[in-house]
Amino acid sequence: MIDWSDVVAPLVVAGGGILALLLDAFGTRRSWRRSGIVSFLALVAALVVLLSPSRPDGLQQALGVLVVGGTLLVVLAAAVMEHEDSMPPGELHFLLLVSASGGLSMVLARDLATLVVSLELLSLPSIALVGLRRGDVDAARGAWTFFVVSVVSTAVTLLGIAFVYGVSGTLVYDELALRLSASRAPAEVVGAAVVLTVVGLLFKLGAVPLHLWVPGTYRGASVPVAAYLSVVSKAGAAGALVLLLPDAFGLQGESWRPVVAVAAALTLVVGNLGAWVQDDVVGLLAWSSIAQAGFVLAPMAVLTTPGVASAPIRYLAVYALANLVAFGVVGLVRRRWGGTSMAHVAGLVRVEPWTGSALVLALLTLAGFPPAVIGLVAKYVVLEPLLDPRFGTPYAWLAVVVALNVVVGLVYYLRLVAVVVGPVGPRLAGSTVSPSPPRAVVVARTAVLVPAAALVVTSVQPDLLLSWIP
Repeated sequence: MIDWSDVVAPLVVAGGGILALLLDAFGTRRSWRRSGIVSFLALVAALVVLLSPSRPDGLQQALGVLVVGGTLLVVLAAAVMEHEDSMPPGELHFLLLVSASGGLSMVLARDLATLVVSLELLSLPSIALVGLRRGDVDAARGAWTFFVVSVVSTAVTLLGIAFVYGVSGTLVYDELALRLSASRAPAEVVGAAVVLTVVGLLFKLGAVPLHLWVPGTYRGASVPVAAYLSVVSKAGAAGALVLLLPDAFGLQGESWRPVVAVAAALTLVVGNLGAWVQDDVVGLLAWSSIAQAGFVLAPMAVLTTPGVASAPIRYLAVYALANLVAFGVVGLVRRRWGGTSMAHVAGLVRVEPWTGSALVLALLTLAGFPPAVIGLVAKYVVLEPLLDPRFGTPYAWLAVVVALNVVVGLVYYLRLVAVVVGPVGPRLAGSTVSPSPPRAVVVARTAVLVPAAALVVTSVQPDLLLSWIP
């Protein structure tokens, strides 16, 4: 029996994308404004559905709001792409919203069949969003890498799901845990089935060793699309893992816990080391997003404990706000001054005080450094379950890795902050390369300043965010 309360929001989002495409295709002229308004209204309607009192599961509601809200801000940020050499507006908004409907379905799914279909619905339009950017070799290369890794990881996941169904006879989350435990299949087979199933979600999260698609794909994509991949795609994957691991595989924790813990540690180390050597802001944010995926993954190693499920989602919410601000500012810089290197943001606070200050706030939040208190609180939220005395010391080593990587991350985040607040570089002192229409700039700046304001408010009162996520 279909639970229509779970189906309505994804259908509204996908329907908005289809309508934006049709209006663009059959209208008298292609209009970014018309497509953007349709997408905006569809996403607002989906938010209303998700926030309605009929939604009983608070965790799924929070995850859905992250997916839809993140997409909404990306749609606003994409306004600055008007008249840019990119795909037509109808195609852009269609692919964004259809992909978002896949991410939303992932976090609302309660069986593995829906999960894998939703995973592909999230992935395939995302690949197209990167590859259809016209006249860019990096875009084609990034999309191809994205596609190959996606196909391989999905194949592995399908193999795991086939094993899971073979030994349990069901794909429904609520039935899997007991049926897998009662299965007569060897424990090794059950463990392998569970681990293989998790692999595809680790790919979407950008976790090591399935991370190599991230830097090239982010560089090849337009900045708003890179923001979408860094936030909405991760929210879908993390949300699916948070629901899947304790509900479906909770009694098989001995098989997947070590895998998740090791993946979290490697993702933190590799992501931070990669970010350390970047001289391009998008490249730095790409490797940083890999490291941030490690912070999201770390508390999942103890996910079967009551109350721990909220830890990765709380961290993900803070990360999403900060990353949307950072990518939004970089998109404005790229559009106005034609690049995303460190030189293109040198002295940004002096040239554009509001957007420059928003970028500084986002970087301090990602670093967990005051005055961005909410970033520091988010780091504590990740560490707390790993040091829970109920576990003794099995995951104390992971807590040490997390703490050390917080320090490592400070180096490159504060280095970039120093560039942004330092003297004005020659790039920003020069003339504007690609001026955008005033209306587009206002909309794109709104997409930056709204989440930046949320970071300020939650830094003053962290409970506003932490109490919202159960």
